[in-house]
Amino acid sequence: MTAPTGENSQPATGSTEGNPAETSPGLTLEELTADRDRWKAMSLQNETNYNSARTELQELQTAQEAALEAARGEARTAALGEVSTELVTAELRLQAQSAGRELPDLKYLDYSRFKGEHDRPDTEAVKAFVEALKPTDFADEFPDLIGGGHNKGGNGQSVLTTNDPTALADYIAGDTFI
Repeated sequence: MTAPTGENSQPATGSTEGNPAETSPGLTLEELTADRDRWKAMSLQNETNYNSARTELQELQTAQEAALEAARGEARTAALGEVSTELVTAELRLQAQSAGRELPDLKYLDYSRFKGEHDRPDTEAVKAFVEALKPTDFADEFPDLIGGGHNKGGNGQSVLTTNDPTALADYIAGDTFI
């Protein structure tokens, strides 16, 4: 056999039809198929592992979010529990003042009766309690001072003829002081 000449010539190493000659023994078809199947199996196993890890991660994230929300709720409840008495007291005083009612001594009140949802003041319970109180009589607390001090009586004359503090106190108290 003569060596071919030209651009596409192959060395004469015993090869036929343009295929290179095998210098080392190659893998058989069965071995290649087994190797391919082994890699496929490992790929499927890795995919399964990835999917299970991703599912576990999502479950952990969901559990973590739920635990975080529960902790926030507990903290909110604890904080409101600490200040709920002050909130109820403020609500009682506000509604009593608005309604013109006099509150009794607050140390004897059961504040739990006035707490609503999440330890916030129950405005309806507070309102019902305040409406049951007696109205404040402001006329007894603040006597009529027309004519006292620099004010003049109806005839232009001062009601008080002296600047004696005892006389002024007696006038303010309705002649019951001293």
